[in-house]
Amino acid sequence: MFQVTTPVEGFTGEVAGVRFADGRATTDDPAALAYFRRRGYGVKAMSARKAPAKPQKE
Repeated sequence: MFQVTTPVEGFTGEVAGVRFADGRATTDDPAALAYFRRRGYGVKAMSARKAPAKPQKE
């Protein structure tokens, strides 16, 4: 998943099929991500969250 930020601060609306609120959105659509990169949007990979490790039994 990627976090996308618009070049226009605070934009709320839809671009390339992705819904933005206050200039931010998330998507994993490769076509939309390519469009955003070409048009100067900020695109940042989000870190995958791991579940906490279960304690091992001895």
